[in-house]
Amino acid sequence: GPRGIRVNAVCPGWVRTDAAMRSLTAMAAESGRSEAEVEREILSRQAVPKMLTPDELAGVFLFLASEGATPLTGQCLVASHGEVMA
Repeated sequence: GPRGIRVNAVCPGWVRTDAAMRSLTAMAAESGRSEAEVEREILSRQAVPKMLTPDELAGVFLFLASEGATPLTGQCLVASHGEVMA
């Protein structure tokens, strides 16, 4: 703080990446359901039912690097389209 260093965290929900889609495929295989069913279940727990894109998530990081975010430190920004964990 005294040196002007800010530390924040970004906690993303599901981001449509190759790694996330491999996880979704594995979840489907383990549960005996289709990938579409697993994806629908995941999205049903979100206020905005869609997966984040890498570009959307990049926008969160760009905000944190901007002058507009200078008052923020010690914060956790949850970028999950409103996911509710049960």
